[in-house]
Amino acid sequence: MTVLASSALALACFTSVVAATAPQGASQNASPNVPPTRSAKAEAAMRAIDAAALEASVRRLEGFGTRHSFSSTTDPARGIGAARRWLLAELEAAAATSQGRMTVTSEPHEVGVCDGQKARFTNLIATCKGSAASDRVYVFSGHYDSRATGRNDTTSDAPGANDDGSGTAVLGELAGALAKLELRSTVRLVCYDGEELGLLGSRADAKALEEAEAVIDGMVTLDIVGNTRAADGRVERSYVRVFSYQEGSRDSNGRNLARSLSDVAQRYFGSDFAVKLILRGDRYGRGGDHRPFAEAGYPAVRMTEPFEDFSRQHKDKIDKDGKPYGDYADYMDFEYLTRVARLTAALAVEVADAPPPPPAPRVAGTPTLDTVVTWRISDVAAEVAGFEVLWRDTRAADWTDRRFVDRDAARDGSYRVQLGGVLVDDVVIGLRSVGRDGARSRSVSAPEPGALQRR
Repeated sequence: MTVLASSALALACFTSVVAATAPQGASQNASPNVPPTRSAKAEAAMRAIDAAALEASVRRLEGFGTRHSFSSTTDPARGIGAARRWLLAELEAAAATSQGRMTVTSEPHEVGVCDGQKARFTNLIATCKGSAASDRVYVFSGHYDSRATGRNDTTSDAPGANDDGSGTAVLGELAGALAKLELRSTVRLVCYDGEELGLLGSRADAKALEEAEAVIDGMVTLDIVGNTRAADGRVERSYVRVFSYQEGSRDSNGRNLARSLSDVAQRYFGSDFAVKLILRGDRYGRGGDHRPFAEAGYPAVRMTEPFEDFSRQHKDKIDKDGKPYGDYADYMDFEYLTRVARLTAALAVEVADAPPPPPAPRVAGTPTLDTVVTWRISDVAAEVAGFEVLWRDTRAADWTDRRFVDRDAARDGSYRVQLGGVLVDDVVIGLRSVGRDGARSRSVSAPEPGALQRR
């Protein structure tokens, strides 16, 4: 089945959602100091995502026949080399509109020998340098390689439209949208090679960033995000799944990055589109390009459609009902892909433009069964409007309650908030920074007491 949406239709859908959930004026807020619900810059990035361009990019990637990492690098029309040259040109075209803020690089890595020759894979990277906190970096990725049934089959058709032409196409649109914006922090958009052969591209990139002591405050990979029909016929278009790694019961930074995506979906899409938090690092027994970043200690998540159709992933092309059957664009839902792209664009602007995440708060109970939250800021940047104290039941996946605290509420550089009727034993407490334009940072959770601290 082909599910297509014109650019005009998708934009009209987005505009209606914004109108339906637009924040009210400051005079109608609980306090005139409460910042906007949404960032105008993030909304601009969302509007810049073009549904027709997304479809065109996926079909162009499909048209290279195969993008196996060891397929031809010299054929002008077929193989990984042709796809790489086209992608590089697309990213460079976006960078040309950035007034010098965006640079594009091609980073080759050797991975041994194939057929008697040194084998290389190449990551393509568009870097939007931040204007105020350029050392803080957010990585968004997709992988542009593909494969057929045979892992080492370098010649058979492997269209890879959804896996992962969908994520790669989103990166192209993000490059065009972010190139026109000045962001506080740096955003890296990476098209990884070698994912299908063992996460080769992302492993090399994570290792290089770790060796450079880069400050990676978040990594999001988009992999298989453009299909809404499952193999059993079910159709689900209302949410995207977000996976995040966590060891033990204490909140990980990766899980809080996943909650940022959920929060952005709620504030920018209302009930029209949602994030489903999957409290697992990845699909059962499988892996993706966020894994090497999580292993390096960086906050990292994966976005994936609700129901994958495994009958078309990593399969040789066959004919079915008189048409080619495999991972082709004809089986994708481009209206859904557009929603995923716009959600990602909003998150990229929010986290990159927000003040840095605050230090972890401290929590304590009181004799009246309230919860006291405290934190200290020694140097509050001018961009900070304040902070949001977040909390949820220990059984809940996502934050359910919040309270805004104006930056001027500090006393001697410290903040103290008492949450009446909130029992410290039953909740998890978090905190995030809020910029004056409404951009929210990734949240941080209060540390849990260890076993040796208990009596």
